[in-house]
Amino acid sequence: MATKANQSATKLFTVLDVLWRNFANGYAPGELAKATGLSASTITVYVKTLEEAGYAERIPSTDRIRISVSAARKALQVLQSVDAEERRIQETKARLFVQN
Repeated sequence: MATKANQSATKLFTVLDVLWRNFANGYAPGELAKATGLSASTITVYVKTLEEAGYAERIPSTDRIRISVSAARKALQVLQSVDAEERRIQETKARLFVQN
């Protein structure tokens, strides 16, 4: 059985998940509410929480809400880490199949 805290966390992650889908244009609060199925007041609370934690921001020219640039940079760091590991694996495989 989900606790109230777990339900709240799930809703917060739902907002975060939707925000990842449209980094370039972000969402107006009403659009975010519609996309998540949450009320406008709930969106306000969760967006404020995400902004304070550094995971969401307002696009300066439009005031729409998006994933923050710093969060997007973290996602790029994950991709770079995976790419580096993939290169290491490929190099190891190549060495395994070299015949002496």
